[in-house]
Amino acid sequence: MSKFEFNGARERLNSRVWTRIAVCSALGLSMSWLPSIALAQAAEGASGDPQTESLPMIDAGASPERERNERLGSQTLAPLMVEGEAINSADAPTVGYSADATRAATKTDTPLITTPQAIDVVPREQVEDQGARTVNNALRYTPGVFTGLAGSSSRQTTIALRGFPGGDVNNTFMDGLRLANDPGGYSNIQIDPFFIERIDVIKGALSALYGLAQPGGLVNYVTKKPLDEQRRMVSVYGGSFGTYGAGLDLTGPLPNPEIGNYRVTVSGETSDTQYDVVERERFTIMPQVSFNLADDTSLLLQAYVQRDPEGGFHGSVPYDISVKDDRFGRTVDDEWVDSARNYEDFDRDINLFSYQLDHEVNGNVTLTSKGRYADVDTSLKQVYQNGFTPDTTDAPATLTRFYSRAEENLKSLSFDNYGEVEFDTGDIEHRMVVGFGYEERDNTVRYAGGFQATPLDPFDPDYGGNPILDDDSLLAPNDRKTRQVGFYLQDQMEWNRFHLVLGGRQDYLKREYTNGTTGDRADRSDDAFTGRAALLYQSRFGLSPYVSYSEGFNPTAYTDADGDASGEVAPPVKSHQYEAGLKYQPPGVDAMFTLAVYNLTQENVLQRFGVRPARFDSVGDVESKGIELSARADITDRLNVIASYSNSDVEYQDNFPDQGVIAGNTFTRTPDQLASAWAKYDLTSAIDVGAGVRYVGESYADAANTVEVPDYTLADAMVSVKLGEFAPSLDGATLRLNANNVFDKEYVEACFSTNNCYYGYAREVIATLDYQF
Repeated sequence: MSKFEFNGARERLNSRVWTRIAVCSALGLSMSWLPSIALAQAAEGASGDPQTESLPMIDAGASPERERNERLGSQTLAPLMVEGEAINSADAPTVGYSADATRAATKTDTPLITTPQAIDVVPREQVEDQGARTVNNALRYTPGVFTGLAGSSSRQTTIALRGFPGGDVNNTFMDGLRLANDPGGYSNIQIDPFFIERIDVIKGALSALYGLAQPGGLVNYVTKKPLDEQRRMVSVYGGSFGTYGAGLDLTGPLPNPEIGNYRVTVSGETSDTQYDVVERERFTIMPQVSFNLADDTSLLLQAYVQRDPEGGFHGSVPYDISVKDDRFGRTVDDEWVDSARNYEDFDRDINLFSYQLDHEVNGNVTLTSKGRYADVDTSLKQVYQNGFTPDTTDAPATLTRFYSRAEENLKSLSFDNYGEVEFDTGDIEHRMVVGFGYEERDNTVRYAGGFQATPLDPFDPDYGGNPILDDDSLLAPNDRKTRQVGFYLQDQMEWNRFHLVLGGRQDYLKREYTNGTTGDRADRSDDAFTGRAALLYQSRFGLSPYVSYSEGFNPTAYTDADGDASGEVAPPVKSHQYEAGLKYQPPGVDAMFTLAVYNLTQENVLQRFGVRPARFDSVGDVESKGIELSARADITDRLNVIASYSNSDVEYQDNFPDQGVIAGNTFTRTPDQLASAWAKYDLTSAIDVGAGVRYVGESYADAANTVEVPDYTLADAMVSVKLGEFAPSLDGATLRLNANNVFDKEYVEACFSTNNCYYGYAREVIATLDYQF
């Protein structure tokens, strides 16, 4: 291989840095390391005096690494500037269907190809092309991710990773900070995808960086951020089930550009939904300002304010009148509900206030402090079924119904403070992160004391009248408090194409539960150390094999089998995972192919077996083994393709006959296979078309694995037209038509039990008009 050395001739600091970056970029090399090297070297001579500087030797045909201790004779050249593209930062807006780097896996801006862990990124363009208006829908084409835990309910973000649900709600993060949901209540912080730039899905236990976490991984929303160039966009849409909405996104420099930038994003939606007697409404605004406090210091202030006066449907239907028709000779339709018109209310106010302060001490040391305050008010009234009345024969069928009423106020405070230090020890490059985090969550909840509601004939439902049979007065408030503080250290090392990650975190956790009616109080303090180790080799031809080990811990949201404060607080659930994988990034192609195999074990699991009263019982250890494959490629300038497949084997390791748990059996709501493929093609300069197919394998409706939920396959489609190509006066306007579940297949996504199954989304057709100006 030819090796080249360029000597700059008596240039200023900035000119030297950018010349180095541009030259290497033209040669098609990885840029993830170059800015830090250039800045660090430049800083050594930042006295202001002109100097003659040399770039490190560059192997033009291969490695993106810095080559050390080799120099050929130099020769003076005329000043040279060559344009090219660097690898996109994890903080930059995404382009196309591919992403180059992530922060969520290591808290550093690290290329995906050198991160020894399974990671999937859902970029902004994919979210828009697929017409996803919830995070659940945005993740439908991601391997190892199942979001059908509650069917087509849009009230909560429900994500299962590698077979482990996040308590339905507590494995979601936003900009690196946990969204402080309470799995033991109705408070759930749900983020509208219109405000999200990208979604990072990190697989496996991550407690070594984040403290308490679900074993299957976490999902991090990277929100849209202020930009230094003016961009303006307005969007309106409408379609099936009386759905209408609009959005506005404005960003650019402040009146004095040297001070900083701003961004204001607004959206609203109303829908009659596919269900009877249930509606959904949402209004959200996210203003942001970024300040350039100094050349090396920046401050971002962000507010996210959301109002959900109508939360849509969140109910279930029995197995015998949804999945199978053997018992009564028929089933109910997928618009059927078990609720009551006069007792259906879900009103939620979400207020999030965040900051991020970054300070670059020098070219090798960066300090970051981020924090968020959350205030969430939730009001609920709901009637729901829980199976057939005990004396029901084959006909007529009558469903027993109960009701829930609750008022909750959740307040939380989260901080994460860390420093990133880059240094060398001999030939080994280090990127070390040292930090500490603090989280507290207080949820004050008031529940009604009675439970009985009128029964319902599923085939001739009466949704009117007063369904409440008991006194639904709210009881004295219960308090649910959690505190966590953690200290962590991580070292990313690079030597001779090997990338090693070692990390550990020590956490201290306290939980307190108080029953306002009885005065009972239960509390528990725990501490836990969790670690991770991972090794990857980056070959010269794009292949990167890796192995990893990681540990996790996660506290249960409940104190005992009845979910109140009358018993002992259960110890945290521990987990560990072994993973091996292969990543391939073909030279010269904007693509990434990944393969991962894993073995994940969660110890001393508490599983929910009842809805009312809520009952949680120990089921011992649970093991999840599986394989995941994914492909993302911008094959040409006109063709984008994504595809994925995952196969999981989630099994109980112990026998608990009283709960119907048998060693070797599988969780409910856990499909054995997931597969998907989506392609977008620029048919002409004005017209884009897209189509996709999703397959979800069989799952079980009971712990004994005697009742199956069938597999299903769905199709989606999209067509987009740039109106400016036909009329210059409409330049910047794009009309897009999305159809999800194109063939209007009626299907059940999952069953929590034989009493509680969840229908999936019916066919939905939405037309969207975007205008950028």
